[in-house]
Amino acid sequence: MPYSVEQGFSNNPADINYSGGGYGAWPLNMRPAYVQEWSLTTEYALTQSTTLQVGYLGLQGQHLINYGNANQLLIPGVSSSAPLANNPLFGEGGSLLVTEPRAMMNYNALQAVLRHRLSHGLEFTVNYTYGRAMTNSLGNYALNVIGFSGAFQNGYDSHADYGPAGYDIRHSLNGLGVYELPFGRGKEFGSNVNRLVDAAIGGWSISGSLMAYTGFPVSMTAPSVSNSNSFGQARPNQYRKMRIVGRNINNWWGTDPSAQPCVAGQGENNGICAYGTPAANTFGSARVGTERAPGYTQVDSSMFKDFHITERQAVGFRADFFNLFNIASYGNPDSGVTDSTFGQISSVRSNSRVIQFGAHYTF
Repeated sequence: MPYSVEQGFSNNPADINYSGGGYGAWPLNMRPAYVQEWSLTTEYALTQSTTLQVGYLGLQGQHLINYGNANQLLIPGVSSSAPLANNPLFGEGGSLLVTEPRAMMNYNALQAVLRHRLSHGLEFTVNYTYGRAMTNSLGNYALNVIGFSGAFQNGYDSHADYGPAGYDIRHSLNGLGVYELPFGRGKEFGSNVNRLVDAAIGGWSISGSLMAYTGFPVSMTAPSVSNSNSFGQARPNQYRKMRIVGRNINNWWGTDPSAQPCVAGQGENNGICAYGTPAANTFGSARVGTERAPGYTQVDSSMFKDFHITERQAVGFRADFFNLFNIASYGNPDSGVTDSTFGQISSVRSNSRVIQFGAHYTF
């Protein structure tokens, strides 16, 4: 016999109005996600071996899955609330996890690709993207992005969570190239050297790759809203744009007075500070993704050569340099406006430089 909805709740009077209970629900008629994509690309031959490709890519999605608490109070701090909040089966501290298709997203990007096919020992590809990803939710299985949440801060105001997606990258540059050095027998330089010298200087190739992109969005965070019973991440109030001056890893938001959070109880909006803790039982006015974390840059390189023993046998050697210039790409800064470590960066995204050597025998 199938169970009824009523059998999912306790019949024990002692369980009524208990705190911390939780149930889950899904709409009877779940609307499927609707995603559209469009693009326009053109390519032009600059020379016989070099081409430039430029294109536009657009993407939008509606009815994407997100979650929230149907037992969230309609008016935080006031006795009146959403209908389910007065349901004795849930209680004031209980929750009803509703999974529903209320989220949306869009992405627009201009993309350029410069490609040079093998000519005079050189070939390379360079990609650049200027893009913008926007959404009002990171979804049911949200990425671990600072200050973002899959649930709305206020379940009754999804528009307030619309802003740059946690994975939004405004500028992205990537490149990969290989160059056969023009030294050794049959090459531009040293074409008549003896075989011993050619074994040392001839036949070498170098390659390099670059990956660089601007920082991910950061949402400022505040203590949880009292009595709201919301699943979303609480945000502070934003009174004005924060001015960034003299930023460093110990204070990524800089030394300008606007970067010092307002002090609660001392005139939250003092005409200087950019962010402050919202009043009790209210939701913060700050949007998502208002600030940016540090960007990322990494350069890798390799050198390699095959030493031919006979026509069919060769010994290959290569040296790989990961993060060649040992660039430190820093992690996310602390974005909690009430944290003593506000603005500090305590991690790096990149690995330190690694050098490895390898050899192989071909027969």
